Order: sequence, then C-alpha cells, then structure tokens
Amino acid sequence: SLRKQNRFSRASERFFERVIAVYGRWLSRVLNHPWLTLSVALGTLVLSIMLWVFIPKGFFPIQDNGIIQGTLQAPQSASFANMAERQQQVSAAILQDPAVESLTSYVGVDGTNPALNSARLQINLKPLDERDDRVQTVIGRLQNAVSGIPGIELYLQPTQDLTIDTTVSRTQYQFTLQANSLDALSNWVPQLLARLQALPQLSDVSSDWQDKGLAAYINVDRDSASRLGISMADVDNALYNAFGQRLISTIYTQANQYRVVLE
Repeated sequence: SLRKQNRFSRASERFFERVIAVYGRWLSRVLNHPWLTLSVALGTLVLSIMLWVFIPKGFFPIQDNGIIQGTLQAPQSASFANMAERQQQVSAAILQDPAVESLTSYVGVDGTNPALNSARLQINLKPLDERDDRVQTVIGRLQNAVSGIPGIELYLQPTQDLTIDTTVSRTQYQFTLQANSLDALSNWVPQLLARLQALPQLSDVSSDWQDKGLAAYINVDRDSASRLGISMADVDNALYNAFGQRLISTIYTQANQYRVVLE
C-alpha cells in the first residue's frame, strides 16, 4: 500500500508540475503583450455589458413547452349559465388560431377556481416544428382575438416546468396585500391596483378582490319561526332550494346513471 501511495504521489506531482509549466508559459506571453491583454479584457467587459442589456432577464427563463394556462374573468354578478356561454365564445375564438391544437376549459367553483365569475383554460399548442411563432407571440394573438368579446377579460401565461407559486395566478407575478381589517383592504386595494395599472412597464394587472357581487340580507323573525316549528336550518334549505343548485337524487339504469339536480 505504501508503494501504491508513492506512485500516486509521484504521478500527482508530475501532473501539477506540468500544469504549472503550461500556466507559466501562458503567463509570460500575457505579460509580454500588455496592450493586447488589456484590449481583450476591455472587450470582454463590453460584451458582458451588452449581454446584460439585451438578453431577456427574469427570475426564471420563460419556457415554451407548448402549454398555456388561462383565466377568464367576468363581472362579479355573472351567473353560471352566463359564464358558460362566454366561455364557449372564448374557446371558439381561441381554437381558430393556427397554432392551437386543443383546449380544455373549466367553469364553476372548485379547488383552483375560487369564484363563479371566473373560468380556467388549458391551451395546448402544436409542436414547435409545426408552428411559426413562439408562445409569447401566440399569447398576444389570442388576447387580441378575444378582446372583441364583451364582458370578459382573458389572462394568459405559458405553463412552466419549474415554478414556486403557492396559488393559481392569472399573471406571471403575484403580490399579496394584507391588512388588519376588511375596511382597510377595501380602501387600499383599488388604489394600489390603479397605481400598478398606470405603470407602462406592466400589463394585464388584475386583482382577485371581489366586493361588488350581488348580495341580499334577510332578517328572520325567529320568534314566529319557532312558534311554527321552523328552524334556521329549514330556512337555509328553503332559500338554497329556491336560488341555488342541489343534487337531490340519482336515477340508475342498466347502462348508465343520471343525476337529478334541483335548480
């Protein structure tokens, strides 16, 4: 083992001696040509500055993997039927683009869609060798195609393989505003939104603050309801049956099953 260590030590020493000799020869050449060395250093600095100025910059480079995620936003008073109709119009306009291969859309409240007046889209583009434009150009074209549909706003961004978002966002960057009271949020959210929308560097500025939906407040005469044997749960169920949507039964057949919905 000692002999093997000596062989390794001698081989390592010879290797480092060769590296030092090569380094010494190149160092002598550099020192013998100071003006050329200085010119190369200045040229490298200028090229680095040009790269920093002209290359697109960001936290993560934007990928073009052929998938675009979108969010449709309608007025806060929009119903499910109205939202579904607008979603169909937007989908038809998007599918007419030559770069789009297929589209999937979702309407209704679920784990990723927090409100009834919004819908989710997933747009699948054709492979890069089958389309002429990159994803950012396609996004601009799709937004222009949908801009003529009244009462709807479309937010699109390319899906990324690597992301650090904690929530589904309409745009590329998120800003979370917190306050100690609801009144403070109601006061500052519109002001912040207006300031951001006025910046020429930003586009598609939006907010998920929704405080203009239709609402009705009902006062229940609990004494009268108690005399009639009506509980608050009965009142809630009656109102929900009148104005909401409820699954009340399922009809089973030999080949299929059908859900009975009370609207």
